[in-house]
Amino acid sequence: MYRMLNALNRNLHIKYFAFHVMDILEPELIWVSGRCYRFYESSAWKSIHTSAPYMEDKELVCSEEELESDIEIIAHDTCFKHSFYVPKVFYSYIIGAKGTTLKKLEVETKTTINVPKKEKDGNIVITARDRKAVASARHRIDLLVETSRKKIRYTHFLSIPLNTKKIIDKYNSFKNDILEKYDKATYNIDESLFQTSSKLHLTIGMLKLLDDNEKEQAVNALRNCKENIINPILEKVGPLNIHLQGVACMNDDPAEVNILFAQVTHNEKLQELVDKVADYFIQIGLIEKKYERVKLHMTVMNTSFKDDKQAYKDRFNASEILKIYENTLFGKIIFNQIDISELHTATKDDYYKSIASITF
Repeated sequence: MYRMLNALNRNLHIKYFAFHVMDILEPELIWVSGRCYRFYESSAWKSIHTSAPYMEDKELVCSEEELESDIEIIAHDTCFKHSFYVPKVFYSYIIGAKGTTLKKLEVETKTTINVPKKEKDGNIVITARDRKAVASARHRIDLLVETSRKKIRYTHFLSIPLNTKKIIDKYNSFKNDILEKYDKATYNIDESLFQTSSKLHLTIGMLKLLDDNEKEQAVNALRNCKENIINPILEKVGPLNIHLQGVACMNDDPAEVNILFAQVTHNEKLQELVDKVADYFIQIGLIEKKYERVKLHMTVMNTSFKDDKQAYKDRFNASEILKIYENTLFGKIIFNQIDISELHTATKDDYYKSIASITF
């Protein structure tokens, strides 16, 4: 027994060590302005390193001269200066608790970094006696902003509204039929799971627009997509239909479902168009790339719609629904609009507020 316990302890220790070593040897790679960084955020890394938990991957990036040349650094008296804009929501991440992050950045890069007061807009100003120090500080802040952005919730999304009367009527018929046939006790289904009919839509991509500058960038990007992507495709192939038929779920077990959605019948040209729009927003840094293609779907049921957020874990049984409604027609419309919609602004009767809308 004693030998067995010792062997078990050694085995657990090896697995624990291997897990943390792999965490250090295989960190997340983050690209910022064409540069690749290894991001070490694990407790193992933090326990053995006192500097910032990231480093630039020298094997995958350009030379130091190129790093300096892609930003404007001005000679000023006996030092060098560089200023640049960052949304003020990131100031707290750059400064850190009691200024510790900012102080560490200044010490490690041998620079002075002035950050505007939290309630004010303005430029961050970096000064140093060495050009390379200024460039290093700028790229460290870029990385810090990029990793901090991942922690911030989405604010907007690229949407295709589907709340026409015909689709709403079909959806309400589906909803009422489900509520009549499937009870809460057996299937864990009630009205709180269903999408509000005024919100019916397709999502092209999720956005984090954190100030007026980023909103303006997104609006200009959407207009650019209309001119250079959407119009050329539609001029070539003509109007595109969005055909909604059948239901599917987001997970493998139909008895344990979080999200049920109406499927968009495959349309190669429609898929090509939305993929190109999403790719453009990804290229300019407004959408984070997660999938190879946009998954077009109209959500009809979702446990996250429940008021009680703890109930999100209480999945519902959709096994019968998936069989009986596999060919249900929810309707079709001509694809003729994309909005930049603001999250959490839709009401019972109205669609999401938009900061921009294009029609074609």
